[in-house]
Amino acid sequence: MKKWLALSLLILGVSVIVGCTPSTPGTTPTPTPTSAPNLTEAPTLITVSDGTRTLQSGDPVMFSKTITFTGQGPANAVIRVYRGNTLIDSTTTNSAGGFTWSWNSGTTEGSFVFKFTAKAPDREESSPISFTIVVDGSGPYLASALAKADPLLGSTPTITVSFSEAIVVNDMNLFTLVPSLFWGVATGGTSHFTLTTIQLADDQKTVTLTGNWMSDQFIVGDPLQVVFVPASPLVVTDKAGNPCVSPTVVYGVVSP
Repeated sequence: MKKWLALSLLILGVSVIVGCTPSTPGTTPTPTPTSAPNLTEAPTLITVSDGTRTLQSGDPVMFSKTITFTGQGPANAVIRVYRGNTLIDSTTTNSAGGFTWSWNSGTTEGSFVFKFTAKAPDREESSPISFTIVVDGSGPYLASALAKADPLLGSTPTITVSFSEAIVVNDMNLFTLVPSLFWGVATGGTSHFTLTTIQLADDQKTVTLTGNWMSDQFIVGDPLQVVFVPASPLVVTDKAGNPCVSPTVVYGVVSP
């Protein structure tokens, strides 16, 4: 009996020692580092021109304009040109890294996004840079006329007209001159309007025509007509350079 007791104590002691021995943590393998892609340096665009002005990305141009892109990239590299994600052309840089590429705006209106990449012989194709051209072949015109009813000796009557797009005016003094050689207003019914001031808003689209507080009034439902006839020496175009429609006429009805 004593022998069995001694054997049991011996087994218990071994178990305790084994249980208290710290386990060796597993070894986590070190990940193999991956090298960064060996990309060609991306090109840069120095100037983009339509022949008469320097363009910024998003600027409009007229139909059939030759747009010249001048840029800089790695020496003796291939410059790939994409429209959207479609490769449409390529050129090469010279020994100093310079390049030029031209595109004709054609006769289709819309936004065209060009992407340029560089590819050196011993490197992968670079990340792209982009430039947007908006082709606009239509001149601006009067698109709307708004006027609210106003009794005699009430608030000064005004007519707010809007062009179809922002305009560029060569001579603001002529544009706003009153009596005007270029603006005319006619009213129907018993409404009466005498043009006294002309103001182009900061958006370059909205024009406020102000009447005479003493003599003018607008009656609800009466028709009105605004005509604009730009002619030399006054030149009015859109931002692309398309001349304003002349004459351009817009009709409205006096609202409450």
